[in-house]
Amino acid sequence: MKQFNVRDIEATRCDYKVSLETGRPKSWLKTVSAFANGTGGHILFGYEDKTHEPKGIKDVQETVSKITELISARISPIPRYEIDAIDEGAGIVCIDLDTSGGPAYPYYYIHEGTKEAYVRHGDQSVRATDIELNNLILKGQNRTFDSLPTPTKLTDISFTLLSATFKREYGEDLLIPRDLISMGLLSDDNCVTNAGLLLSDQGALKQSKIVCTRWKGKTKGEVDEDALDDQEYSECSLLTLLTNAEAFIRNNSRKPWTIRGMRREENSDYPYKAVREVLVNALIHRDYQIIGTEVHVDIFDDRLEIVSPGGMMNGSRIQDLDLRHVPSIRRNEIVSDVFSRLHLMERRGSGIGRILNSYTGFYEQPVFESNEYFFMVSLPNRGVAQPAQMELQLEEDATFEEKIQLSPEKMQLSDPKAQQSAFSDDWELKYFHDVVIKELEGSFRGKTLEKIEELFSRYRYSYTFNRSNIAELFGITENRASGIIKDLIEKGIIVKIKNGVYSFSFRK
Repeated sequence: MKQFNVRDIEATRCDYKVSLETGRPKSWLKTVSAFANGTGGHILFGYEDKTHEPKGIKDVQETVSKITELISARISPIPRYEIDAIDEGAGIVCIDLDTSGGPAYPYYYIHEGTKEAYVRHGDQSVRATDIELNNLILKGQNRTFDSLPTPTKLTDISFTLLSATFKREYGEDLLIPRDLISMGLLSDDNCVTNAGLLLSDQGALKQSKIVCTRWKGKTKGEVDEDALDDQEYSECSLLTLLTNAEAFIRNNSRKPWTIRGMRREENSDYPYKAVREVLVNALIHRDYQIIGTEVHVDIFDDRLEIVSPGGMMNGSRIQDLDLRHVPSIRRNEIVSDVFSRLHLMERRGSGIGRILNSYTGFYEQPVFESNEYFFMVSLPNRGVAQPAQMELQLEEDATFEEKIQLSPEKMQLSDPKAQQSAFSDDWELKYFHDVVIKELEGSFRGKTLEKIEELFSRYRYSYTFNRSNIAELFGITENRASGIIKDLIEKGIIVKIKNGVYSFSFRK
């Protein structure tokens, strides 16, 4: 007879039943199907569902026999499971039905002509969607979506970037088609696999896309014209998507990571290692079977959010797990292997640990969230995040708010720039219109002046912009935009923050 604390079991891997419902066996058999289709779990009979208090089973042996009978009759194929009695003391005996996951996926609940597979979403057992069922079928065949061949032939696409990257890492040429076959990008009959489409120069899988947006403020739609910069990357290799997304984040960071020689300096808004880790995971672990979806990169004033389609493979929710011990389960084995070979990721499953370590010493920490539809990681902007020690001091000092209250006299600031904290944004617009635009009269045509004022209205003194932003807003070529940038820099209206990135400069 087993003796253990049932409360030590994760909620997502445990269901409680006060008794065995033989009249409505689907109420618990669907959970057997879900556990077998996932990583396993426990159904505990003889416990209150909400309080988890033990009530006991009257006839343990008869109940065990009925459980065995119903599983054999209504779950196909029959999963691996064990049934144990649990001694709760004081004469109370309960039952633990411990179901193991796999390997003969999918496991169906069958009754009166119906055949349904169930999966675990959080602490609920729900019917598998068509995509989830397809994944289970592939899993039962020990295959993944990216391994499936497509009608595309090798002659229809190219792997120039992959070959160049491979040579850079190993100093050897990629032998085509031999190496493509060994890597799983090409089948023996010369058909390109889904992984091959994803890593081809053409990025021939339509849903392989990243949408990047730099928002003004801390939420979408917080202010008018809130999209400061937006780019969409598609029809290219996953390697190009990764590079472009990294460049977008770097160009839209006030303090980007810098490169000196072969070393990246990490005194940046967003740590390079964390950004790379999250982007790589979003690209290689997303569910490419969900048509019409893409990876989203959203930059706000205080954080960076990266969202990819598809939840965790085992149906659990990342926010319910110990982040230091999350199991590494790969949805796209071939793509993951290629990224690992190219040293763009590690095989050890230590990515979350590296992300968390990047924020050691900061009060704000990365946030991980998932459900059956998406996986999201939010990285705090370290440029505005509070050091952990400072936050601790604020919590201990009960009179801190009183100390920072300014008297009306102190609010009379002599520096107009400092008055941004005391006045609304309208003050900025009025100053720019009455002072700056007036100075520029005669240097630019009236229509150009209107566009410069519109540019300021969008970015103010707080946000950065680049040449493409100006070209798009003005409706001109990027070469012409470069000329406007040069003139505005010479007149001290804007300053260069870093290569290709600028901001308006306040002049006393």
